[in-house]
Amino acid sequence: MKRSAALFHQVMAREAELLQATEDDFNAEVFDRAVDIIAKGRRVYVLGVRSGAPLAEYLAFYLNQMMPDVRLIRSSAAADIFEQMMHLKEKDVVIGISFPRYSMRVLKAMEFANARQASIVTLTDDPHSPICLYSSCNLTARTAMTAFADSMNAPMAVISALVTAVGTRRQKALKNNLENLEKIWEDFPLDTYDELDPLDPSVTLIRRDDV
Repeated sequence: MKRSAALFHQVMAREAELLQATEDDFNAEVFDRAVDIIAKGRRVYVLGVRSGAPLAEYLAFYLNQMMPDVRLIRSSAAADIFEQMMHLKEKDVVIGISFPRYSMRVLKAMEFANARQASIVTLTDDPHSPICLYSSCNLTARTAMTAFADSMNAPMAVISALVTAVGTRRQKALKNNLENLEKIWEDFPLDTYDELDPLDPSVTLIRRDDV
């Protein structure tokens, strides 16, 4: 077997182990509490940096399909985080995602959320992770370093389960939002190329003085 093929099978085996270990660690009570907190949130903030950033983006994208106010926090500095969370209130929810090496920015955001008495849900690799300090609802997923890359398949699986569970809890809102999107796509269709031909007679332009 060629070396690259052998590495492929090694990585797949390791990912399967991490997924199984994550399932073995599953705490139904904590998961149900996380779903309940998120589903009832007035506004939901999602934060992840470095390897947690794509996880946060994925989670925020799908929560936005079923909830009226979901905010993905993008940041390179703690000060930027606080600016985006300045309107945080007691009935809001903050979801913090952080895996080794843990982020001080995420930790400070959790501290800030705690000070504002917001509900906090964390996703990390260990119940003793620093970002769990200010949270009473801590979801965990196993990760490992594979060569130079972090394995994030188990965290992504947990997020997928979380999105599915919240969607089930908010089924009516999700259905209405998807129907809304379908109507928007019908009213404003996009072809393969997102460009308009200025000579196309089917396109009607509305001038400012005509409004």
